[in-house]
Amino acid sequence: MPFSKMLSLPFALAMALGFYLALQVNTTYAYLVVPCVLILALIYIFSPQIDWFWYQRYPPELPEKLRAFFEKHSVFYQQLRREDDRRLFRQRVAMFKIATDFKSPEEGTEVSEDLKVAASASAVSLTFQGPNFLLPPFETVVVFPQAFHSPQYQKHVHASELFEEDGVLLFSAPHLMKGFMSPKEYYDVGLHEWARAFVLSFPELAWPTDDPQRWHDFSRISGFPAQAIQQWINRPDVELLPATIVHYFHFPQQFKAVLPEVYGALEGIFRLEAKRG
Repeated sequence: MPFSKMLSLPFALAMALGFYLALQVNTTYAYLVVPCVLILALIYIFSPQIDWFWYQRYPPELPEKLRAFFEKHSVFYQQLRREDDRRLFRQRVAMFKIATDFKSPEEGTEVSEDLKVAASASAVSLTFQGPNFLLPPFETVVVFPQAFHSPQYQKHVHASELFEEDGVLLFSAPHLMKGFMSPKEYYDVGLHEWARAFVLSFPELAWPTDDPQRWHDFSRISGFPAQAIQQWINRPDVELLPATIVHYFHFPQQFKAVLPEVYGALEGIFRLEAKRG
């Protein structure tokens, strides 16, 4: 139960008691009702801030069923060598999931918890090196049941997209899940779009310059030819730098061997060598 609801409970009970006493004993007991109503209204208005304040001091854990799914399929989590880092990563994924507004385009349909975890884990993988693990401009994720059209790409049925103006990321559920669970077999569109969000959030960092030759290097690093990546996402403007970041995360040894300078630039930003097992 969110902390704001627990905080509301005694005031709700006091209000109910005030109503009862005012009706059954003496109307002067109505004085109990007004302050309780005001306090409950304030708690309701500020409940997101109250809950987040609580979560920062007492981080939540993933429910047992979700934790089992997460531990089995999160490649980033599996690579962390220290138990303290693993626990911190789980807690941050749980908090990121709470802080993000997940939506389905189908009315009356909720985004499943495993999809929320997959999207959240991709984002937290990128922000894990810093104290601030949220990406505030990007707080909404829309998950489609399959590849989709959108106003930006009306002619392309695509797997993922980022709409910067509204801070929204869009994913096809099967593409998102396949990339999260099997990133060596399916290109990870979740990490790709969150990498783009990360770059947009921190443009001042020392990012490697784009080099079109790098598209050809990817097949040597991951076995994913450039054309395969572009067809998998199926947008006409698949971005090189996010694709580079995806390869750095999922294929570190091959990446370092093929593109040592680019690897060094990204390691300077994400600092993962010391944390990977």
